[in-house]
Amino acid sequence: MNPISELEVPARRQNRLSTVRILLGLFGAPAAWTAQLVLSEPLAAYACYPYRTPLSAPLWAELPWLLAAINVACIGLALFSGSMGWRAWRLAARRPPGTGGFSSESGKARNRFLATLGLMSSFIFIAAVIFNACALLLVPPCGSPS
Repeated sequence: MNPISELEVPARRQNRLSTVRILLGLFGAPAAWTAQLVLSEPLAAYACYPYRTPLSAPLWAELPWLLAAINVACIGLALFSGSMGWRAWRLAARRPPGTGGFSSESGKARNRFLATLGLMSSFIFIAAVIFNACALLLVPPCGSPS
């Protein structure tokens, strides 16, 4: 065995534009935004309006902390997805035509397009997750204090 060829394998694998990286860049931040809405909105709604009766304070005193934990986790997932989209975009942008594992130019163009789309999607949904998290800081639980 040649020791140099064994060292080149991880470097090749690290620079490879993977399908997982592209898909995570495309769908990770939208999934984080969806999870943020699906988890926090029903919790806040039930804590403030159980049995269709509005309350002045939430049922659970820990509701703001629970919502903050959900928001932090979703922001982290969206940022991780954005970094994967950024890496996929950089790898796709610097890859010259005629290189890579595909036999046709359409496969490389598709990967460049998907990486660019993933980067744009991640940026938009990272902003959406952050704006939704700002509502936790700006809006008091269960409406305005009386």
